[in-house]
Amino acid sequence: MNKLSKKTNFIILTAVFVGYLVFNGILLTGHELWRDEANVWLFARDASPLQLLREIKYQGHPCLWYFMVMPFAKMGFPFPTISVLSFLIMAAAAGLFVYLCPFHPVTKFVCLFSPMFSYYYPVVARNYCLIALLLIWLAVLYPERNKHSVFYGLLLGLLVQSDTIVMATAGLISMMWLWECVRKSLKEKNADALKTGAKGLVFPFVSLLFWIAQFYHVSDSPEYHMRALSAKEFLSEIHNFTFHILNRMTGQGVLFGWLLIVLFLAAGLFISYEKKNIWPMLVMAGAFLFEVVFSILVYQLHIWHYIALCFSLIWFLWVGNSARIFSEALLILLGITMFMRWNAPEENSSLANALTGLYSDGIHVAEYMKEAVSPEQVVLTTDVSEASTVQAYLGKEYGFYYAGTLQKETYAKYNEEQSTKVTWENLKENIADKFPGETAVYLLVSPTGCIEDIPGEVRKNWDVCYRTEGKSARGEEYTLYRIVLE
Repeated sequence: MNKLSKKTNFIILTAVFVGYLVFNGILLTGHELWRDEANVWLFARDASPLQLLREIKYQGHPCLWYFMVMPFAKMGFPFPTISVLSFLIMAAAAGLFVYLCPFHPVTKFVCLFSPMFSYYYPVVARNYCLIALLLIWLAVLYPERNKHSVFYGLLLGLLVQSDTIVMATAGLISMMWLWECVRKSLKEKNADALKTGAKGLVFPFVSLLFWIAQFYHVSDSPEYHMRALSAKEFLSEIHNFTFHILNRMTGQGVLFGWLLIVLFLAAGLFISYEKKNIWPMLVMAGAFLFEVVFSILVYQLHIWHYIALCFSLIWFLWVGNSARIFSEALLILLGITMFMRWNAPEENSSLANALTGLYSDGIHVAEYMKEAVSPEQVVLTTDVSEASTVQAYLGKEYGFYYAGTLQKETYAKYNEEQSTKVTWENLKENIADKFPGETAVYLLVSPTGCIEDIPGEVRKNWDVCYRTEGKSARGEEYTLYRIVLE
């Protein structure tokens, strides 16, 4: 490539990258944070590091994201700081992808402005942004993995702690690296390559042990359920969820799912033959199968989890750096159809909704309460998780009491106590005992609640202070009542 074409290519890539930052920056300014983001913020803010490690198994994610958020939350930064953090992480991932990835600029453009890179990971502030950055970084460093074995191993260890859903990806990349080191040592008839790899491989191994320690006794959580299936049912579900995942991402049905599978096999077999290494293909296949099995047996995964597969795919095609016609066709088709799916009318987190819709009404409830409700007032909530969005926006000066137990709660612990139901009559008695002398309390009611039977004639006498108009994308609509105590 001559100097002029290199300069032109750099200008084009920079324009794409800046456009990506502007596009997601616009989406970020209009995003209302919701309970999954709020719960991380409150957990990191109110739990000590040791307490966080004891309770992390109930949250469903390893600790890395929580510890990254913790300093900002504990120092009193505003809640939207968490969005800035995820945006910056994805900006770094996008920068590495744009300037260092061997793909064509058109492929990079399609990927960046599809849900692979846009909105779900940079704007909706969750731990999944770490998956993108770490897998792209691992792809960048792959040619020099043995030269920088400690850092490469550290990245693998961090990937284990980014999210449980990439456990298979991290484990299979580690096994691939070990196999390469063993093969090189045997070929050169010395153990130097194996010793070099071992220096790095200790990190993902130790990280795996740490992950096991974090999720030890996870079955104690009332949220945890493991399905029991016969072999025939299990195989049938593998087929069903394979196409469910592909259709959820693209919305194009079974035939298009088969097309993606054929393109993947074509690229994978070509890369395996040319590189004399089937491991990259096995990493991608194993990552996909792990998500399928996890959805079947433990928890039905959602779009954020499925997007993680896109970064496993990018890693696979980048490391293979071959079969370009199959590789880039696969990414372009996936990117275009994911963008179309993102704009489908039935999509809750659609681009149109991201720009003009209501994601959660928590911010508006919080704004009302800051003006009309004193922090000294007693505020009861019917669901800790859904109320966490409001509480995160309000800050530490406000405290909410869970109506089921009348215990002051901030983040959702997903334990039995926060699932306690209560009758209206018992709640009145408990309020009188807990808050003697109070003449009125506030009750924040969300779509799910713990009060079993509120008589209609009783509710009519409550003052409606605030009520969400319409529906939100994440089902976070609220009614705030002021209840005069008898």
